[in-house]
Amino acid sequence: MNFARYFRASSYCLIASGFAALAATGALDVISILLFSMILAGSWFVNTDRLRQRTPSWAFNSLALAFLCFFALDYGFLSRAFLPAVLHLLMLAAAVKLLTLSKDRDYLQLYCISFAEVLAASALTVSAAFILCFVAFLFSGVSTLMLFEMRRSNARLRNEARVMPLVAQPELQGTGLELFAPFPARLVSATSIGITLLILLGAIPLFFLLPRATLGWHRQPSGETQFLSGFSDRVELGQIGAIKLSDAVVMRVKTDKSPAELPAGLKWRGLALEYYDGRAWSRSDTAPHPIPVQGLFYKLEDSAQGTDWMHQTFFVESLSTNVVFAARKALAISRDVGALHRDSGENLFAAQHLQKKLRYSAVSDLIRPDPARIFDQAPIPPGIRNTCLQLPALDPRIADLANRITQRAASRYAKARALEDYVRSHYAYSLTLRGTPKSRDPLAMFLFDVREGHCEYFASAMTVMLRQIGIPARLVNGFHIGEYNRIGRSWIVRRYHAHSWVEAYFPPYGWTEFDPTPMEPQQPQSAFLHLISNLTDAVDLWWWEGVVNYDSSQQYRVVRSLFARVDGFERRAGALWAFLREKGRTEIGRFSSPGFASAVLGKWPLWAPGLALASFLLIKPLRRRLTGLAKRAWRRGDARAVAASFYEEALSLLRAQGLNRARGQTPLEFAQALAPHPAGKFFLDLTRMYNAVRFGPPGARFSHSEADFLLRSLHAALRRAKSDRTLPEASQV
Repeated sequence: MNFARYFRASSYCLIASGFAALAATGALDVISILLFSMILAGSWFVNTDRLRQRTPSWAFNSLALAFLCFFALDYGFLSRAFLPAVLHLLMLAAAVKLLTLSKDRDYLQLYCISFAEVLAASALTVSAAFILCFVAFLFSGVSTLMLFEMRRSNARLRNEARVMPLVAQPELQGTGLELFAPFPARLVSATSIGITLLILLGAIPLFFLLPRATLGWHRQPSGETQFLSGFSDRVELGQIGAIKLSDAVVMRVKTDKSPAELPAGLKWRGLALEYYDGRAWSRSDTAPHPIPVQGLFYKLEDSAQGTDWMHQTFFVESLSTNVVFAARKALAISRDVGALHRDSGENLFAAQHLQKKLRYSAVSDLIRPDPARIFDQAPIPPGIRNTCLQLPALDPRIADLANRITQRAASRYAKARALEDYVRSHYAYSLTLRGTPKSRDPLAMFLFDVREGHCEYFASAMTVMLRQIGIPARLVNGFHIGEYNRIGRSWIVRRYHAHSWVEAYFPPYGWTEFDPTPMEPQQPQSAFLHLISNLTDAVDLWWWEGVVNYDSSQQYRVVRSLFARVDGFERRAGALWAFLREKGRTEIGRFSSPGFASAVLGKWPLWAPGLALASFLLIKPLRRRLTGLAKRAWRRGDARAVAASFYEEALSLLRAQGLNRARGQTPLEFAQALAPHPAGKFFLDLTRMYNAVRFGPPGARFSHSEADFLLRSLHAALRRAKSDRTLPEASQV
């Protein structure tokens, strides 16, 4: 790849990454994304220089006025909002520049537009997709700015006649950078990657240490606010149509218990609706009630009946409701929700939750009722009796059915279980809503005519029949526990997990859950898509929890943990130093004792081998000499091996003094080159003996004693030469 193509590809990557970051926020409509994508891809193949030359100058002068007119039209009639109109104007300016790309000024303006897009995206989204676009923008930005400066500097030097262009092939003309060597595309890419990693590594400590400031728009949703199908603060029966299932994520929940430790049928409670007018359920009391605060939590209960508590951390997406969800029965909610209030139905609401993402913690008591401890004679509070036994005029067949189902049950709790089992087993689940909208009693139509429906019909039927036999009950809207993501270790709750169930009042446990709805159909999904979905969701949850929600309190905990580790290291280092110092004093006292020398000498078989080994490893001349003696003793009968051992030891002695044999130099040539040296005569005689045996006829004799004499003489001559400072430089030999 030549310079021109690499520079253009890097520039387009920079432009595309900025556009992708803005598109990932959901602030752009589909038409704008498709049009700009087509222009971006098409401009790569279009000769923009020729298009720029053929465009008259007056057309560019009128673009500024056209941009203003387009912005006014978009703001007044098309988008009717300031932010989308500004983004459309930004896209239009970038598209025009892409189609008329010719000069360095055009590239620079596109870089500025791309940078503005990344800045806008950083304020509009908290999605994990932004970090991918940002890394791509950072890498392409580093590469593009380096190449842009090379291109600009080369053009300036050529204009100043400092660089004389040569005749080159057509694909190399225009830059002058490829005339002398191929463009190092791989080296530039590796350099850009290295600089990008250094920038990121330098930014990570700053992220953890700089003071945190929580800005309101950082919690804004990345797309449109979600309107939940199946979850609302009003449940109306008798509608006709079909419930549209959606797999959009509503929330993610982390628990301190594994999936195996959680009770079956766990749900995230939202709203309890106690007033029924014959067609719809709603709340009768919407007045907020104060909640006491204890430390970092809102205290919902004064005491707990059980000890099986569960801690939950909720990561709730931007919703069209400000309901605070938790498992039944909630004992405390963290103050991360902001201002929290509840009504008489124990429904929780957070003011800052509406249309904003929210992270908070909850503590719930997972106690299950023991039928043996439930007494039918226990009094029911008047407030619950007045609101949760209310019924309008209904079809009398409903009361007859309730009495017939429960006539053999011995207790009130057994009656509730009998109703739950009957409704679950005698009716079918369906997402198709069939009935008569003008029917006076849609519940009777479900029980006696249609005999199928979705969860709200099942929950309504059981709640009404419980009230008709004198058991306080209410309908509850919330969500199933969801799908467990083993990668992110969290529960993923989607829109189609919206659910309705029943709560009945049984002292001393209070409100107890019942679910009369049959098993709902599961959404089919391949194993590969399920893995990709879990991996993507785990990354998104990590980004939200570890980066977006990293506030001053988390920063304080990190810094405090860091200082605690430093203090612990200092204490351990101080204790180790004190131990070593005391141990040293003790040993010094032992050394100075009168009997220490005799005791040490008496144990020489223990320390003498270690001392010999240490001397062999640490003293190089001794190690070299002993190694040579060992080789010659081991192969004493092989004259060539013995000669080679003497010669290698001689070369080692010379190398220690800086006299190295050059590549391609024969042993005899090297020895003759050292002739002027005081040790040259001994090395020359030893080399001749080595050559005679190494390259001579088989059976040539080698004098071990003569070679040993020459080696010792060589060693002595080298020592004398070193002491007399007469050793010539290696370059002079």
